[in-house]
Amino acid sequence: MIRAVIFDLDGTLADTISAIREGINLTMQKHGFAEHTDDEVLGFINNGARELVRRAMPKELQQDEDAVTRVYADYNDFYGMTYHHTKVTYKGIPEVILALRKRGLKIAVLSNKQDPYVKKLCQQLLPEGSYDAAQGVILGKPTKPNPYLSELVAAQIGVSPSECLMIGDSDVDVKTARMAGMAHIGVSWGYRSSDFLLENGAETVVDTPQMLLETIEKML
Repeated sequence: MIRAVIFDLDGTLADTISAIREGINLTMQKHGFAEHTDDEVLGFINNGARELVRRAMPKELQQDEDAVTRVYADYNDFYGMTYHHTKVTYKGIPEVILALRKRGLKIAVLSNKQDPYVKKLCQQLLPEGSYDAAQGVILGKPTKPNPYLSELVAAQIGVSPSECLMIGDSDVDVKTARMAGMAHIGVSWGYRSSDFLLENGAETVVDTPQMLLETIEKML
């Protein structure tokens, strides 16, 4: 029985790549490193902001943890200047969330983005009162696909992991759902294709928010 739907943020609720790229390139500029395109940043994301920063740095510095820590601290500051440049969700997302709320489902957002920015973006992008929890990465705690954060969110909204349906656009979301014992639906409007998601274990992939709503309603 599904009692809660947990949405990924980047590439699922909203297109955040431009704002992430802005923050990354301001950081690269400060350190004299090469800047990156949207496509390059797409290849760096999904495993948390620290790993994003590591992958954006010159290869010869990527295993220098002290250097990664310093650059990550700067990125955290710069992204605080650019995150709000993500102004809207993908078309149809607020309507899907509100429809699910009317069905009596709990709604949560779970991201490998820094926790403060997950909370701020959800406040900025989603209708007031439309979700029950928004959770990002906690310093020193594991990121998705480790089940720690998904189990934490389930506890926050008062359901068991087996009662949750996870929605996401990446293989990391597929793995997270499996490791946490949650159902999963992949979405192809984000940063990974339908074929990629199916090749990486997704059992169901939808192409539009309306298809997502219809698929969830059939599962209830």
